[in-house]
Amino acid sequence: MIQGAIFDCDGTLFDSMYLYRDFVSQYLTRRGLVPKAGIEDTIRYMSMLEAAECIRGLYGLPETAEEIIEDCNRVLEKAYFHEIQPRPGVRELLIQLHGRGVPMCIATATDAYLVRGALQRAELDKYFCKIVTCRQAGAGKEQPDVFLRALEFLSTPVQATWVFEDARHAVLTAKKCGFPVCAVFDEDERDHAGEIEAHSDIYVESFAGFSVDRLYM
Repeated sequence: MIQGAIFDCDGTLFDSMYLYRDFVSQYLTRRGLVPKAGIEDTIRYMSMLEAAECIRGLYGLPETAEEIIEDCNRVLEKAYFHEIQPRPGVRELLIQLHGRGVPMCIATATDAYLVRGALQRAELDKYFCKIVTCRQAGAGKEQPDVFLRALEFLSTPVQATWVFEDARHAVLTAKKCGFPVCAVFDEDERDHAGEIEAHSDIYVESFAGFSVDRLYM
């Protein structure tokens, strides 16, 4: 049974994970710095604030973590405001849930104004009542904070609030909190697809053709 829904943004609602594959390395290179081996993996599952603090410490950058985030966001604005597209079947899924009166919000590591810009351009903003970010929650999705904040806003029972995700660490966290999880395959999580499927209540290759009736069984 579903009474509420919490959606991840990047890789779930939007086909946007390509933006982050070497984003930190590109950012450091633009500043004339040499990226350390494995830096992308180091910060991969961090919140924006955690990642900025990490980079600041590793490279001795003079800016505050907040200033580093603002600098990175300026680079991302073009993609969120003009380029990234919803994943196949997302619009139809949201229409189905909205039609059944299911309140929906977003829990994301991306800053809210970027997500809002993408939603408005794709005309999907009307389906969501709130955007909750890891930055606001103070932790990445390896911790439950952002999901619990979203749940508090929805005021729906945890066992009837479905989390829609693509990333292994987020799926594992949501399940530990007691949420039912619908996971969707994402190329960037291919190596973890088996584990994601094993820990999800529903696992799909795509939302294309997905029926919300499956969430009521």
